[in-house]
Amino acid sequence: MERQRIGIIGYIMRLINWIFIIGLLLSYLAQWISPEVFWPISFFGLAYPILIIVNILFLTHWIFRRRKFLIYPLLAIMVGLPMLGRFVQFGSNTEVIDASNNLKIITYNVHVLDYYHQHYGGSGYAGDLILEKMKLENADIYCMQEFYCKGDKGKILISKYKEQLNTPYTYHKLYGSKNSNIANVIFSKYPIIRNGIVENPKDKYKIPGIFADIELNGSEIRIYSVHLKSIHISGNIDLMNDISNLDTEEGQQKAKDNSIYFINKFKKAFSERSVQISSLKNHIANSPFPVIIAGDFNDTPSSYAYSQLRDGLDDAFVKKGGGFGQTYIGPYPSFRIDNILFDPQFTCTDYNTIKIKLSDHYPISAEFGIY
Repeated sequence: MERQRIGIIGYIMRLINWIFIIGLLLSYLAQWISPEVFWPISFFGLAYPILIIVNILFLTHWIFRRRKFLIYPLLAIMVGLPMLGRFVQFGSNTEVIDASNNLKIITYNVHVLDYYHQHYGGSGYAGDLILEKMKLENADIYCMQEFYCKGDKGKILISKYKEQLNTPYTYHKLYGSKNSNIANVIFSKYPIIRNGIVENPKDKYKIPGIFADIELNGSEIRIYSVHLKSIHISGNIDLMNDISNLDTEEGQQKAKDNSIYFINKFKKAFSERSVQISSLKNHIANSPFPVIIAGDFNDTPSSYAYSQLRDGLDDAFVKKGGGFGQTYIGPYPSFRIDNILFDPQFTCTDYNTIKIKLSDHYPISAEFGIY
């Protein structure tokens, strides 16, 4: 009787493991299938960290139980090992090269300099604290998204950053809506020869990014500062937490309505990002210069957005990063959604996540040997 009960438990565990194996395999497909073609696949890409962890736990269980079933989660994990490397790195030695050829870039979603939220900076405005921290980094190029830029006050802020960061060359563009107060900004110590926006064919205000062609050591490189469509989870925390009274019909209906609401938000963000990605890829493909793409992708390394943008480029985190590389520190969830991608002709010599809590993102930096 006991052996039969163990058999039933084993069968149930195998069934559950199969569900997570199939989910993991589907998460691998998310990087190639556009949300405009089949948007539900994007949820599997988003769930990749959970799916891989559960399969590793099942694999460990089958190994200890000495069950042949271990081959199935093992194969599912092995097939996607390159994907795992996008999420976790165990560090690498910094390559020492001629410092005169080093270029340091920082990208940072500054969250409107915390102007409205009275949260990260402690007083409702973190602009001065962010500026002081960035000065210590002494980067050559800063790409900042969601930079507060309302009227004359915004112009004064940009001038202040420009002067104190010792970056005499700047380019910024308001984005997001017709009456937007936020800008995408590039600050540079090197001359900006030309600049512009990457257009969005479906919404002229929701541009995916800006670019600047920078003269460096007698040649030019193109820097993109990007900010892809956000899901805006943090603005709906109360709805996400409202799962009380599920034992009542009213509570169940409310939970159902909230679930549908969030699924639609994710669907919209997935689809809008795919349009932005298409515009960015076309723009990058026509660049006459080698490129570096820095910014807030608002999507994980297993996503269609990340995979499409990385096509033909290297990832600074994968090359020189360590750990899990978390960059988003808002309420839900904690992923690496900020990236620095670069042309393989450059050599990435260093990568760092700068652990300062003055926004809902950590800034990241990368250094390159430019030849």
